[in-house]
Amino acid sequence: MKLSKKMIKAGWNIVPERDGSYTVHASHARKCTFSLANGGWSVPLESLEKALEADLEQIATKNLSPLITASKLTALSHTKQSSQPIRLLCSNGVVRDRTVLHLGSGREYVARDDLLTAGAREVVDYDPNFYPDKQVLDDEYDAVIASYVLNILPPVERHEVYQCIGRCLKPGGTAYLTVQGVWPVENKYEIIGKHADGYLIKTGLNTTFRKGYEPEAFLEEIRLELGGTPSVLKMFYSNTLAVWSKAADGQED
Repeated sequence: MKLSKKMIKAGWNIVPERDGSYTVHASHARKCTFSLANGGWSVPLESLEKALEADLEQIATKNLSPLITASKLTALSHTKQSSQPIRLLCSNGVVRDRTVLHLGSGREYVARDDLLTAGAREVVDYDPNFYPDKQVLDDEYDAVIASYVLNILPPVERHEVYQCIGRCLKPGGTAYLTVQGVWPVENKYEIIGKHADGYLIKTGLNTTFRKGYEPEAFLEEIRLELGGTPSVLKMFYSNTLAVWSKAADGQED
């Protein structure tokens, strides 16, 4: 496929489809498809090349990380049902009558409808690649949900997400945070090598970051970043769903 090497270098996520075509998720919420049948793109080739060169230029000047872009673009695609953490929160009734920020929602398209069906008063999606409207981060919400987001980001970017979580929660609000465990990270992927406090792994055609957490290590990280007393709400095999509440006075709880 023409441009594929440059796309991988830029951290764009290339997804082979069942019909032999490819879907490409680029940075800044761009998406296009390539058809093997006619050898054509769903967008003008000139605009695609221009966007790609712009990203490569930012990478060359250290203003964009292909690793971070690729990691964010590898969000799971749930088309039939929501992920386990979302289903649990819906069944437990914790989102009823609450405003919800689904942070780093990725391609989990059905989650919003499930949360609304479970009684959420409002659900807002934010994802830097799929729902990139940063204005939604200026508001405060009763609940913030971030499923398998923190474990795909190296320390600096992870710290920024924690700051966002604390900032976007109303006083008395609750964050529901899920991360992968150590076992799936170390055993389900092709590990290329160590990077920061996690690993560089191969996912499809891309190289991305993964960090696996033991439950107590995750709780300790939340304590260091947000303060208060986080706790484990549920374990999904070795994956941890933790809960953290912001004090009613706006300080850590």
